[in-house]
Amino acid sequence: MKVLLVNNDKGWSGGQEHLKDLATELVLKGVNVHFLVRAGSKSDSRFRETALPVHALPGHGVGDIIAFAALVRLFRRERFDIVSVNREHDLLLCALAWRVAFPFRKAGKFIVNYHVGTARKQPFLSWADGIVCISEHVRDKLCLNNPVAVGKTTILYHGVGLTGPLEPEKFRSDRCRRYFSGVGFPLIGMLGEFWKNQTELVDAVPYLKEEFPDLKVAFVGDKSDAGLLQPVLDRIRKHGLEGDFIFVGRIPREKIPEVFFDFDLSVSTHRNEGYGIVHLESLAAGTPIVAFNEGGIVDILRGEDVGLLVDGGPREFAAAVASLLRDTERRLAMGGRGHELVLEKYSRAAMGARYLDYYRSLLADSRSFSNSEKSVRPDGGVTRCQ
Repeated sequence: MKVLLVNNDKGWSGGQEHLKDLATELVLKGVNVHFLVRAGSKSDSRFRETALPVHALPGHGVGDIIAFAALVRLFRRERFDIVSVNREHDLLLCALAWRVAFPFRKAGKFIVNYHVGTARKQPFLSWADGIVCISEHVRDKLCLNNPVAVGKTTILYHGVGLTGPLEPEKFRSDRCRRYFSGVGFPLIGMLGEFWKNQTELVDAVPYLKEEFPDLKVAFVGDKSDAGLLQPVLDRIRKHGLEGDFIFVGRIPREKIPEVFFDFDLSVSTHRNEGYGIVHLESLAAGTPIVAFNEGGIVDILRGEDVGLLVDGGPREFAAAVASLLRDTERRLAMGGRGHELVLEKYSRAAMGARYLDYYRSLLADSRSFSNSEKSVRPDGGVTRCQ
């Protein structure tokens, strides 16, 4: 099977990391994986680190005309079994090139992936053979104004790597912190860019400090955009909490397990999260989660005793956080169950298996599908849009 993963984004974030992880897992399962990127982008250089084939298109503007012709040639030459578009802004170019390349009989299957919730009308979505959403939240928003998505959308959950069993030290309330050396109890933290509603977490902190005066809150994420960061700083200053927050900035991916090892709780006040790979990384490190009962994180926490989902606002959020901070036994037990949950359902290997099964199900009736392979329907980690 030959798969093309399309991501023409200029930057590099969790979505691209996911594609890199997915490609690695698919290759381990015998899939021939290619990438499609914009020339000179971060994705161009980072995906080349995998040593897999990378096809680079010229930039936007006049380059789009050249890119379109090059893409038609690429589709005809490589005859991919699966073309997977992973950003909605790539849909128009790829859909048109796919239709021109194969006006009568398609060589494979054309699918579109959605990682963030969008209710916008999606032109040319009807041309897709399949639609993949990362959570029920993303699926429901997409189907709201795109009725063509109803009936052909599948949810495929992401997965993360596990470095091994949890260390016993994680379950000691007096453990030495690794990244936040010298910080006492309690330490809570939130990972994410500063457009993810961090101000509502700031509003919850005064309630928490009534019971936990030594509380420290860590924000981990790119702090170079002053326009995004300033509202958070203003809210902290308004509450007089300048000494209670730690701004870490963006950190290397390999350091994330250390950060979550240190957190007594991982928290998120983002109400429109498409899914949140960082939440799986938190659970993998044995750290429970407290989040609002909205967005893609609900898919992970619902029905699992690995964290708390909160209805309400800052006061209710603070009450949920406080309930776990004061109940060490319950908090640590949740952390152990979280690690087991990731191992069972959200490992990278499980993710790769889900995607491969989905690709096979699409190709079951296609001439490009090898007769030696059987069609396997997605497992319990997959649901379809009704």
